[in-house]
Amino acid sequence: IISKPLLLPLLSCRMVELTMKYGFCADSIVGLTTAAYSIFMFTEDIQLAFTIGKVCETLVNESPMKHVLKSRLCNELYATLKMLSEPWHSVHGHCIDLCNSAIMAGDTVNASICYWTYCAGGFFTGVLDIPSVSNHLAMCIKEVAKYQQNTILYSTMGLVQCCRHLSGRNITDVDVKTYDELDEIGEKTGNAFLAWQNFNCRVSGHCWMREYMSVAELSEKYSEKYPSSHQKRILQVLCSFFEGIAFFNLARDTKKAKWRILGERAVIRMKQFELMMLKCNLENKCRLLEAELHYLDGDLESAETAYKASIESAQKNRFINEEALAYELYGIFCVENDKVNRGFEMLQYALGKYKQWGAIKKANELQLFIELIDPGYLNKLKLI
Repeated sequence: IISKPLLLPLLSCRMVELTMKYGFCADSIVGLTTAAYSIFMFTEDIQLAFTIGKVCETLVNESPMKHVLKSRLCNELYATLKMLSEPWHSVHGHCIDLCNSAIMAGDTVNASICYWTYCAGGFFTGVLDIPSVSNHLAMCIKEVAKYQQNTILYSTMGLVQCCRHLSGRNITDVDVKTYDELDEIGEKTGNAFLAWQNFNCRVSGHCWMREYMSVAELSEKYSEKYPSSHQKRILQVLCSFFEGIAFFNLARDTKKAKWRILGERAVIRMKQFELMMLKCNLENKCRLLEAELHYLDGDLESAETAYKASIESAQKNRFINEEALAYELYGIFCVENDKVNRGFEMLQYALGKYKQWGAIKKANELQLFIELIDPGYLNKLKLI
């Protein structure tokens, strides 16, 4: 993990210059890949970054040192550049292969990073159910603790807390620090990566649990402590998505203009990301944010169309966790707009998806809400 990312463009440029002067070698691939990564992080020419990345991937696969190179470039090439141009589910499938390459190369640090990426990717894409993710995270904690890889260790603990928040399931065979303890460690060590990972885990968990004010408070706190830089991260996509959902719900609940403004900014960021990356990865997220904005504007017809489009896209691209969220928000929209029977149906779909994902605590809370708006019960009370 590079502690000073702004050095990346300088280092990669120097490596490319040396290649042109002295000839091609294995480190030349590292230089080219780092250059592509820097282009993505600090410029708007995403297509160029993607094109160079594809060339580098071919060079890695043809190199006699491919296992060493795969290990060395696991973050820049595979966890970042490939995610611009390929379905996230397929990229996730490479993580174990990368982990094995790192082990074969004797690189325990990058092996741990690849394994952690497998866990985090499985959680955020919904490829793995939460109990499976939790089990993998427990194994990851045990392994990285052996080698005192503290950044990955504490990042893993943050994801464990998020899984616990949604499932209600505790991991009993490893000690896990609280979110506040992890934040304190990040601040004391000046580890912005750890702070960023912990922030994303907290925001996503609170958003799925409809704890929107907690999302807003965390967002304000984090933005003050860690002002935005020009560099881009894949996880910023998820952060913008969850923040946008929270801000629009707060705008409807409180009628305060500041939440609308922040929500609209999240929509703009998401649309920018959608132009940069493969459509299938972001389409459902963008449509869901648009639905929430249309609902806030009172354009109910456009909102309903966007909710349905988000659900369809999430189904097609197998984001089961975000499909559940879209069903839930659409169901609430229907209930709040005198379509209780339709809303009840959508919420039942959401409940099933949350259970399938393993978010049992979330499912239990949603079940309580469903019971309150059960059309049969409301009919008896003559409320519908």
